Amino acid sequence: MALALANPTNRPASDLGQSQGPTRRAFRVAAAFALLVSAGCQSSISPLARFRDRTGNDSYANGPPSPSSEEGGERGLLARWLTPSKTPHASEATTKTAGMVLGKDGWAPIKVKPNPEADAELAQAQQLVKDGKAADGESLLAKIAKKRKGTPWGEKAQFQLAESQYARGKLFNANDSYEQLIKDYPGTEYLDKLVSREYEIAKVWLAQYDPKAKPEALPSIADRFDGKFPSVDPGGHAIKALEHVRLHDPNGPLADDAVLKVAEYYQQVGNHELAAVYYDQLVSDHPKSPYLHQAQLAGIDEKLKAYYGPKYNGRNLEAARDSIKQTMASFPERFQTNEKLHHTLDVIDDQEAERAYEVGVYYKSTGKVSSAEYYFGMVIAKWPKNEWAKKAKVEMASLAKMERKKWVPSTIMATPGGADPFAAGQGASGMGPNGIPNSY
Repeated sequence: MALALANPTNRPASDLGQSQGPTRRAFRVAAAFALLVSAGCQSSISPLARFRDRTGNDSYANGPPSPSSEEGGERGLLARWLTPSKTPHASEATTKTAGMVLGKDGWAPIKVKPNPEADAELAQAQQLVKDGKAADGESLLAKIAKKRKGTPWGEKAQFQLAESQYARGKLFNANDSYEQLIKDYPGTEYLDKLVSREYEIAKVWLAQYDPKAKPEALPSIADRFDGKFPSVDPGGHAIKALEHVRLHDPNGPLADDAVLKVAEYYQQVGNHELAAVYYDQLVSDHPKSPYLHQAQLAGIDEKLKAYYGPKYNGRNLEAARDSIKQTMASFPERFQTNEKLHHTLDVIDDQEAERAYEVGVYYKSTGKVSSAEYYFGMVIAKWPKNEWAKKAKVEMASLAKMERKKWVPSTIMATPGGADPFAAGQGASGMGPNGIPNSY
């Protein structure tokens, strides 16, 4: 096999070498790969299969790795790359190489040429801030950051500008300065401090939405004009800052806190749909978070609140049911909480029975007896002990006395290739997971 690949045209080797140099090299690569595969076939597992088994069937597929397996390097290469266990900028390896460059002799400190003029400018700005002339110091720092952009002095000036504004309570300006820092220097050494500052700023701005907030935490009219609070939509600005926390340091210690804060904000303002989305995001993105159980329970509650009744879309009921099952499976030892969740499942069953019953009532009112019988029969079969089953039996008895009409398909639906106008946006059948139309 290898020989056939090496010279498939059976031409003399000299011809191949003279006229088809690139092709000859390609054949050599193919031959080497064939030998590799054939060598792997001599054992029970080929090298490619071993690699796939190492990455695809990694222990990480059944949950995050233990610290011991991380230290021993037992996780697959692909799993370690896709899901680092530590924040990249805070890891030990990165900490050791921060401010260093990899050369032919290994890692070495980055050599920056001395710049006495830039040092003097920074020292002057710092002294102005220390002397209580923060406004003048910040003005000078802003000039240095612009003038020295792309240098260590520009980076330090931009960071000190943001820090001075933060210390003076100019949170709105400080947040903009921190964002300018990460924009100009994506690999900034001040990332940890930047993320923590933006998180604290967001907490201050969100305090007014907390019903338990102390009066001194609420903004005054003056706060909206002195730079501490945004003049309009402080909640929206706070959510933006929290999103920056997550984006700048997605594996950092404040990432799950930021998601939780966003979810709680939407919960407090009554946006149950978005609150449920962010609680679910915390559960999926941070399975080891200490807020996991809290987020699961709050997410279930928000999904149920986002359900507006039997005449509206019922997807939130199904989503709540799935979340309940996931929560009970994740925390089987929490018996008291799980008992309440079992009761919630009964409530969901009652709501789904009512939805099916209402569909039957609708079809009965339009004279579609067979369709009405189908849904009333579903209620009786699936929820026999429910109060809606009793009502469905009464309706079934009244349907027996109704005249059954023959219905002719509409022209559009009878035409070959015609689309069903009533199924638009509802999938092929327009039905939900329990056989109930999504429009209900």
